[in-house]
Amino acid sequence: MPRLHADQLLPFVTEVITRMGSRPEDARAVAEHLVEASLAGHDSHGLIRIPQYHEHARSGKVRPAAAPVVVSEGPTTVLIDGNRAWGQVVANGAVDLALAKARAHGTAAACVRNCYHVGRVGVYPLRAAREGFVATLFANGHGVARVAPWGGAEARLATNPLAMAVPARRDPVLVDITTSVVAEGKVRLAKVAGKPIPEGWVLDRDGSPSTDPVALYEGGTLLPLGGREGHKGYGLSVLVDLLGGVLSGAGCGVMTAETGNGLFLQLADPAAFGDREGFLDRVEAYIAYVRSARRRPGVDAILLPGEPERHEEARRRREGLEVDEGTWAQVLAAARELGVSAPPG
Repeated sequence: MPRLHADQLLPFVTEVITRMGSRPEDARAVAEHLVEASLAGHDSHGLIRIPQYHEHARSGKVRPAAAPVVVSEGPTTVLIDGNRAWGQVVANGAVDLALAKARAHGTAAACVRNCYHVGRVGVYPLRAAREGFVATLFANGHGVARVAPWGGAEARLATNPLAMAVPARRDPVLVDITTSVVAEGKVRLAKVAGKPIPEGWVLDRDGSPSTDPVALYEGGTLLPLGGREGHKGYGLSVLVDLLGGVLSGAGCGVMTAETGNGLFLQLADPAAFGDREGFLDRVEAYIAYVRSARRRPGVDAILLPGEPERHEEARRRREGLEVDEGTWAQVLAAARELGVSAPPG
């Protein structure tokens, strides 16, 4: 299993994305996103996406040289058409615009449509929280359906993630979850690696539980978040569709043929509701309160949401990324087609 370091991967991935027809600055942004997702332990949103991006660039599902445009805006709102550009470029642009409006007015909201895959959604609220803002992002999926509605036997919903981040004196608190029981990319990783998946992730085309990842791609469905209480994940997924897909005009599931994400981003400045320092004091007091709970046997520390990813990133930056042979072979095959040599080491 190859072990790779970020300083090897970043220029390699940047060149691969550039050769797909991207502007250098856009290629760098996409590459940083993919490498950082893998560093954080979100391999489902990291290097494994390179072959998919290559295929979609060739087929026109993404337009690597395109740029997003503002459709309409007000003092605290903006609607952006992604123009089928790289989702990471579009989403970061939405964060930039929303931050400027929230700094001026205390709050802001941005809708995005016609946007290609944005990747790991948590990074966008995290950016805003590091600037001092409370941030919420609903990211619906369209052009594909992987999840059946509660009680249904046929897929109608995407994995429809949502993410929220709250600033703190050190690292923000970040919640980044899919409304399906697991991200589709984790099933994709298992499929590429030829490994089974846990029970409770997937139903096959007949509606029976399956541990074969291939079943998802042969007419099966992902289950909603919550297991036996999956109506809760289903409810959240419907909200993500209504806000990310319907409000933005992006579309939902296979109601539209275009593959991508619709976004609804909200930012709020804590200073608009009182003293900023007082807010941060209360956040720190809350964090200490949560950590003060008696731990179960074998648990070394109670972690806040977002901490496991930070710890994993530090470890992987130090020790390198282990990439399974199947994923790495697919990445190298895409690179060869684009005339890019494998990274050294």
